[in-house]
Amino acid sequence: MANSLKDDIRYQNHETRPDLAGEHLLGDTYQVIAFGIFIAAHIVDFLLIGTPQRFFHLVPLWVRLPLSAVLFSLGGWLSLFGIRIVFGEYCEDPIFRKEGMFSVVRHPIYLGAVLIYLAILWITLSILGGLVWVGIIGLYQWLAKYEEGLIISIFGDQYRVYQKEVPMWLPRPFKKRKK
Repeated sequence: MANSLKDDIRYQNHETRPDLAGEHLLGDTYQVIAFGIFIAAHIVDFLLIGTPQRFFHLVPLWVRLPLSAVLFSLGGWLSLFGIRIVFGEYCEDPIFRKEGMFSVVRHPIYLGAVLIYLAILWITLSILGGLVWVGIIGLYQWLAKYEEGLIISIFGDQYRVYQKEVPMWLPRPFKKRKK
């Protein structure tokens, strides 16, 4: 149950909320910088290098557009609903979420962001953007590992068991889940 308005205002900066197990203090800044680099790479690739234009005839827009729409929608859904689950309600004590989408992958918000980047990449076919995307995946891996270290320092073996049961990034569609 949400606490008073005073607590909600005091912890508008989610990195310092005591009910969240932990997040890198500069994680949001790094993500904004990475997005800027991703966009800059696309602009440079389109205007100066011109590699996307060389590939447009290989994969027509009518093929790229539906796949991009699916990736973008799935990524947006994972990110937005994941954010709503994690940051939506203030609790007194730290908790880690393991229900819903968090029972399928441990980092659905980051996975959603990676899929949104991939959707943009699939539409643009930018080689330089693809190289930056690989770096962005590395950034999310690093942020996820950092956050898991913080969560382990709070929840210990309880979180280690969760790590063994739920994959970090890619769901295991045919694995039976424990109830």
